[in-house]
Amino acid sequence: MKTKVLVAMSGGVDSTLTAHMMKEQGYDVQGVTIKFFEGQEQALADGEKAAKELGIPWYAADYTQFFKDDVISYFIRTYKLGKTPNPCAWCNRNAKLNYLFREMKSNCCEKIVTGHYARKIPFGEGFRIAKGTDSSKDQSYYLSLLKACQIEVVEFPLGGMVKTDVKAKAAELGLSVAEKAESQDICFLMGEDYGDFLDRHIAPETVKKGWFILNGKRLKEHKGIIYYTVGQRRGLDIGYHEPLFVKSIDARSGDIILSDKESVTGRGVKLVECEFPSDHDRIFRAEVKVRYRMAPVGCLVEIQPSQTATVLFDRPEFAPTPGQVACIYKDDSVIGGGFIGDVF
Repeated sequence: MKTKVLVAMSGGVDSTLTAHMMKEQGYDVQGVTIKFFEGQEQALADGEKAAKELGIPWYAADYTQFFKDDVISYFIRTYKLGKTPNPCAWCNRNAKLNYLFREMKSNCCEKIVTGHYARKIPFGEGFRIAKGTDSSKDQSYYLSLLKACQIEVVEFPLGGMVKTDVKAKAAELGLSVAEKAESQDICFLMGEDYGDFLDRHIAPETVKKGWFILNGKRLKEHKGIIYYTVGQRRGLDIGYHEPLFVKSIDARSGDIILSDKESVTGRGVKLVECEFPSDHDRIFRAEVKVRYRMAPVGCLVEIQPSQTATVLFDRPEFAPTPGQVACIYKDDSVIGGGFIGDVF
């Protein structure tokens, strides 16, 4: 009997080729497109069309209310706390993989399969996430907070491929998604500016306001902490003789501290809601990324109680941002990570 797997199909080239590869490898493939929010009619139609082209069963599963509660509320709440959310990493751990797990069980499947550019490698008696072969598309950073039980049941067939080969293979197979453009934005924004999105979802009177502060002096009032992030330079609307950057945001007072670029650095970060192997060394050397688009840098990590950790950089790093993810690597594999709580 063939092993049955559930393939998450977004209607794009990556997930479509993933489904094709699993079918070619002899698996019994069930396709599913998760509806996360309203306005996804085209994605649902594309997912269904791709499944028909591949000759595999497909259905749509509606998780719009779950997604609103699990992800969109987190996105809004984090900005109101003066932090910068990372909805993709949050969603992978707290929403998407959980939804797919429910669908996997309801369809009597044994694995979840996605089109992520990441690899899954053996580690001890379990598995780790590792960087994808295509460094320009590697998504290990956004998968760094997955739990061991989630990693165990998910597979990433594209992890060893590069994007150009994926598109070429899709074209060779005559798949209609071969040249489909891919979105680079947060999915539920659907191209909308995040500020406009927040304006529609947050009552103006609940937005914390305060002052821009430079060297202890008030410069001017700002329009609300939800519209700014650590490291931001543009959009401050302050005339000054040198560029100013957001250094920190005080959600209690509403004040935003500004400084020059050299001062918007941190020697390290304190992490919360961490995910590390239970038997890992408590203190160890590693590399860390505190933003997706950065090269990993050397660091010293100390895992602490209650899913917390402290990371000390080898040298000060520009704009570590509360709310963002710190992904800890050893060589090409992900050891774990957490959300940045404080910067020091």
